Amino acid sequence: MSEPDFENLPTRLGVYTLTELLGHDALTDLYLARQRHVERGVVVQVLRPGADKAATDYFLKTVRTRGLVTLPGISHVLESKNVGNVWFLTHERPGGHNLAQMAAAEERLGSAQTCAVIETVARMYAAAEEKNIAMEGLEPHSIYVRDDNTVRVLSPVICGEHNPETAVAHMQALAAAIRLVQPINVPRQGRVATLLQWMEQGYDGHYLSWSDISTAAEQIRTQTAPLLNPDAVENIGTDSVGRRVRLKQAMRRQRRRLLALLGAALFVVLMGVAGAMLSPDAVEPLPAVSGRYLYVKAEQGERRVMLRPVTIREYQRFLNVYEDPSATNQFRRAAINKGVPADFTSHTPAEWQQQLQAVDSGEPWHGNRLTPRSPVCGVSYWDALAYANFQGGELPSAAVVATAREHAAGNNSLPEEWSTTVRQGDMLYAEGVEVLPATGCNWSIVEPNKAARNVNRGFRILLPVPVAE
Repeated sequence: MSEPDFENLPTRLGVYTLTELLGHDALTDLYLARQRHVERGVVVQVLRPGADKAATDYFLKTVRTRGLVTLPGISHVLESKNVGNVWFLTHERPGGHNLAQMAAAEERLGSAQTCAVIETVARMYAAAEEKNIAMEGLEPHSIYVRDDNTVRVLSPVICGEHNPETAVAHMQALAAAIRLVQPINVPRQGRVATLLQWMEQGYDGHYLSWSDISTAAEQIRTQTAPLLNPDAVENIGTDSVGRRVRLKQAMRRQRRRLLALLGAALFVVLMGVAGAMLSPDAVEPLPAVSGRYLYVKAEQGERRVMLRPVTIREYQRFLNVYEDPSATNQFRRAAINKGVPADFTSHTPAEWQQQLQAVDSGEPWHGNRLTPRSPVCGVSYWDALAYANFQGGELPSAAVVATAREHAAGNNSLPEEWSTTVRQGDMLYAEGVEVLPATGCNWSIVEPNKAARNVNRGFRILLPVPVAE
């Protein structure tokens, strides 16, 4: 039998015909395939040829573990073989399309589908935690959604014991995968967007459990489900069907009342988590949400702009996620770097370690004493744009920044700040971006180099207004 040619599909691997490359992980490639004789679709996970002994041993241990473990929402593992010195694992092919395929086709998930994905994956991770099963994060090509909102995932089980520290990274990776296929400015998506934000950033500094995430998704799905209206009831042909519809409506009303009580209970739980006491050596919390934003009419519509620049602590959290391979996959990195040139995707500020050291030691840095809430400085325009993408926001125009600074009463330590305003009429600077001067200065700054990192320069971001539902 000839060796498989993975560079040119379709190709044969034993009884399987590999037809499409679905994605990669650290050691393997995943292919859509057909199995001869039984004529069924499968997903074949191939250990890359040339893998060393350690990688092969790890793959085989993972194969055995996946064959023994059953968790909710996971597709069945069918078999593992070695054909022509190529090791591979075969998964039952879930129905529907995976999130990577949907993103490539510019398809978008509805709120019910999104909640179904979150519920299914959250239950899977919660069950793994309860059974002390080790798991890896899910890639977009591993999550499949059918039109009837059924969700199945390719097994992420690995050998070892459950590691609580990876739960946050897995939750953030799931949110990043879902954001690839989220619609923009669609009714009923406001609550979903809030839940995704909690998954990525936590709620008031604390990350929720998988059980809390699953419960919240279930409530959102139920609350946003379309209801039959009276006109639809009148158009139904028989009395018996009409009675069933009216009965369902009564049950929905009762369920809504129960969900309202459950929602209130969940809110109390979340507030309790948010108010949990910090350890003695923890840093002082950031100000409460109220009073942190100014609502403005920007070019993009109504937005809320931060009344203060992005802080050292906030930017450090961004870097911790961005630079962690287990927390940021290639799809999330691409979303963060949307609009950023390929040569400027390293987002470490100028004198970053010196800033952190000054925070810890209390020693002045460029004449200023820093705290975790001091503005982060030494960032380029591209760094600021990447952070805005990470937070689901935008960079504001010079006019919006100036308006926000006017309302920051008593703040006499504002740095220079990036904006998106282009000085198109200035032939000397061509399309240089306007930078607002530091407090106390009155000259105008036009920065022609968006990659410049000035230690006196920070930024703030513009965020969408939360949807009131």
